[in-house]
Amino acid sequence: MTFPAIDSTRFDAAARTGIPVLKLPSVNLLSPATLQSIAVRRVRRRLVAAGLVAAVFVGGGWMVQNARLGAANQRLDNEKSATAPLNQQLAALAPIAQFYSELDARKTAASQAMAAEVLFSSALTDLKNRTPSGVTITNLSVTLTPATVTAVAPPVSPLTKAGIDGNGNDITQSQAQAAATGTAASTTSTGSSTAPASSTPTSTSSTGASCAQPDPFSPAVVIGCITLSGDAPSRAAVGQLINNLKVSQLYASPFITTTTVSGADGSQQVQFNGTVGLTSAAVSGRYADLSWLADPKVLSAAEAMIAAGDTAGNRLAKETAALQALQAAQAAAAAKAQAAAAAAAQTAAEQAAAAQLAAAAGAAQTAAGGSATSAPKASTNSSTTTTTKGK
Repeated sequence: MTFPAIDSTRFDAAARTGIPVLKLPSVNLLSPATLQSIAVRRVRRRLVAAGLVAAVFVGGGWMVQNARLGAANQRLDNEKSATAPLNQQLAALAPIAQFYSELDARKTAASQAMAAEVLFSSALTDLKNRTPSGVTITNLSVTLTPATVTAVAPPVSPLTKAGIDGNGNDITQSQAQAAATGTAASTTSTGSSTAPASSTPTSTSSTGASCAQPDPFSPAVVIGCITLSGDAPSRAAVGQLINNLKVSQLYASPFITTTTVSGADGSQQVQFNGTVGLTSAAVSGRYADLSWLADPKVLSAAEAMIAAGDTAGNRLAKETAALQALQAAQAAAAAKAQAAAAAAAQTAAEQAAAAQLAAAAGAAQTAAGGSATSAPKASTNSSTTTTTKGK
């Protein structure tokens, strides 16, 4: 038997409003087992609904993943089908890759072998042009070792000196940036720069090649030594040869070791022996960077630019000088403007001070005039008073 349920909301409403709420009592005739069975059925329905939702989600996810897996397998099959033709193309291009590999190896070998290349043709041509009339060089020999050359004068490519790349493009700014950041020169687009052969410095590499020089206490650093002998009509002609060699960029410290005079007056002959040092200016450096092989005209253009003095260093120096001149002009203009502004301010201040002085002077004159006018009036009044008193 169940007792009527007490409706608490009725009392709550009555407590809140103060008005009693009338509600009929109810009796629950269902047994607890029936109520429990109803509750169990509700839970089962909820579990079944949740299971169906989960099954829908799992089934949908499985279908999506299955579709993705099928698409991936399809792409994999397509790539596998394309692999065989690509392998055939790769096999067909293998000789070309091998050719370029061998070409790079040959470039490296040529750069290492020719790193110490000296332009003897230029040196001999210069010697011929500087030999005075009547002087004949009868014997000439050169002492030079590649290790000394690369140690004293590490080869620098003419392209680097001229500031251009293998295509002839100006790379002066990039070289300046590389030098500022401490990095090497940038690789050109037509070929990679090849480092010259590393040479182990010998005992003479620090001071250059051994060569007899006029000042043994302060010898010039040379890459090689030229020993020569010849005939001249006089010792003065030999001296002229020495002076001509001194002003050459290819030679340093010419020195005559012996002179022998033979013959009578009028048919006098002077036989001389001497040495002259070969400077680093004779090193070509053209094999330090072989990117010009694709277009040898680029190398010729670089050498022509160097001969004309149009080098990267000179261009940077001109740009630096122009920038410094511009900065100096800007600073001078700023100083001039500042001076003009200061002068204008000074003039304005002086004018303001003069205006203030003029105003003060005017005020003083006005005050003085007023005092002078009031004084006669006071005198007149006093005279009138005196006359009245007399009457």
